[in-house]
Amino acid sequence: MDIIKDYIYSEEDFEEIQKNFNGKAEFDNGSIFLTSSTSIEHNRIKRKILAKLDSFFNGSKCEPFDEQIEVIFQNTDELYKYKPDIFVMCENATRKGESFTSIPKIIFEVVSKSTASHDYITKLAVYQKFKVEEYNIVEQSGKIIQYSLVDNQYVIADVYKNDDEYVSTVFSDLKISLKEIY
Repeated sequence: MDIIKDYIYSEEDFEEIQKNFNGKAEFDNGSIFLTSSTSIEHNRIKRKILAKLDSFFNGSKCEPFDEQIEVIFQNTDELYKYKPDIFVMCENATRKGESFTSIPKIIFEVVSKSTASHDYITKLAVYQKFKVEEYNIVEQSGKIIQYSLVDNQYVIADVYKNDDEYVSTVFSDLKISLKEIY
């Protein structure tokens, strides 16, 4: 992951860089994070989780999306434009063009070596601040660390590994066997 933060970039600077970058670009309140293509294993894990979520939410008022769609987190002083690996939006989600401006219910980030600190530190803080109800850090080694929002603070709700079954803290019927992901 390349971090461009020689100076504070504007949203317009970011849009221009993003338009000409062949990879994933994210705006972090003045800094820009650029990531090249991900690994086959990263894509495999992401695809399997997305398929499970798509099946679970089929016919409901919620829908999973992947990193092709941007989520804008904004308040009066800050602006973040992220492309979470997987996220769930529910009815009445607001949009600006093809980007979502409302907060996802659940986010999954599949961690790569190059994005680990961004996922574990930066995004965790932003997702907590903007009240994403559940944030899952998915390690390629076979572990999911689940954070749940309690009194506006993230707590580790569970750590799933081996033969465990992930259970969402937001949708209690949403369960995924880790054997089906890894």
